[in-house]
Amino acid sequence: MTNQNTEQKTIVLTGSTRTGSAFGIVLGTGEGCFIPVAVASAGEAQMGIMYTAECIPNPNELSHSNTPLMCVKIERKVFEEGAAPVKQAVPVVPQITADEARRFTSETMKSGVWTNGEIFRELMGSQNAKREDNVEAYAAIGNELRRMFNADQCAKFAMYRTASQTKASAEWYTCVADVEPCEMVD
Repeated sequence: MTNQNTEQKTIVLTGSTRTGSAFGIVLGTGEGCFIPVAVASAGEAQMGIMYTAECIPNPNELSHSNTPLMCVKIERKVFEEGAAPVKQAVPVVPQITADEARRFTSETMKSGVWTNGEIFRELMGSQNAKREDNVEAYAAIGNELRRMFNADQCAKFAMYRTASQTKASAEWYTCVADVEPCEMVD
C-alpha cells in the first residue's frame, strides 16, 4: 500500500509487542514509528535490522508524541554490491521517567484490560522487556494502576490460586464501563 501521501524513510526496528506489531526509529531524525502487525509480518520484521519504510502520519492521535509515523510497508534495506553497510544500531533501552510511565498508563487504560507487565512491555516497545530494564518505570505503572483503582477510575480483577491465599496471583485492570465481574468455580 503506497500512494503519493507516503514518505520513504530508513528505519531500524527497536521493539515489538506480543500481538506482532512493532516499533522503529527513523535514522537521522529519531522519529518513532509504529508498524502494524500485518505490515511487520509481510516485511518479516526483526529487531535491530535496517528497513526502507513507506510512512504516513500516525492516524492514532493519542500516539503522536511517541510515534508520529505509521509504516504501511517495510522492506529490508539492501546495500549495493561493494557499498559498506551502515553499522546497524543496537536497540537501546529507553530512558523513561516515572512521570512519563504514569502518563502512558493513564492513556493506555482508556481501552482494554491490562496487567502491570503488559503496560510496561507496551511502554518499552518490547515483548521481552523485564522489570530490571527500567525499575522506576515499572514501579510507576504499578503505583498509577493502584492510584486509579483507589480513586474509582478503573476496575481491578484479581486471581487467587487457593482460598487461603492472601496475595493475588495476578491482577488485571480496566476502565471499560460495561464489564460484569464473575467468579470462576472449579
